[in-house]
Amino acid sequence: MLRPKEVCQRLGISYATLREYVKKGYIKPVVLETGKWRFREEDVEKLMGIVRKRKVVLYARVSSQKDELANQVKYLEEQVKEYDQVITDVGSGLNVKRRGFLKLLRMILNNEVSKVIIAYPDRLVRFGFEIVEEVCRAHNCEIVALNKEDKTPEQELIEDLTSILVSFSEKLQGMGSHKYEKVRKCVEEIKT
Repeated sequence: MLRPKEVCQRLGISYATLREYVKKGYIKPVVLETGKWRFREEDVEKLMGIVRKRKVVLYARVSSQKDELANQVKYLEEQVKEYDQVITDVGSGLNVKRRGFLKLLRMILNNEVSKVIIAYPDRLVRFGFEIVEEVCRAHNCEIVALNKEDKTPEQELIEDLTSILVSFSEKLQGMGSHKYEKVRKCVEEIKT
C-alpha cells in the first residue's frame, strides 16, 4: 500500500490532482480506520499504463504419500488447461508454515495471483479456509476448489480431530527420544 505522497511522486502530480483523480474515480483509495488514505500499487501502475499479468496457480498438497501428490497435480493439469505455475507441498494441512503455502500466500499478498485452483478446500488449509478466502478476496484473487465433498458435520469433525491427533503425534515423534521421554515423565508425575 502506498501513501498519497508516494503516489504523487510516482505519477508526477500534486496532492490536489490526486484528490481530483479520486473524486473522478480514476483511482480508489483504501480508507484506514484513522481516515488516512492508502493506495494499491497495482491501481497506481494501472494509471501509469503498466499492466502486470497475474498468474493462475495450481496448488496441490498431500500429507505424506509423494506418489499421490503426482496424481493430484496430474488431475489439476487435466482439469485446467491454462495455468502459469504449479506449487506443491508435502505436509499436514494444519501446518501453515509449509514452504509452498507461504510462497503462494506471499504471491497473493503481492497481487501476483488472479486465481488459485485446488482439488479440495482442505488441500490448501485444514482450518481457516474462510480466512484465506477473505485475504484472496481483498487482493482480487479467486480460489477455485474443483471438488467439494458433501460431508456431514460429524464426518468433518472426525476428520479434523484425526488431523489434530496426527499433527501432535508427529510433533512428539520429532522431538527426539530424550525429549519425548521427558514429556512422558512429566505426564506421569502429573497423574500421581
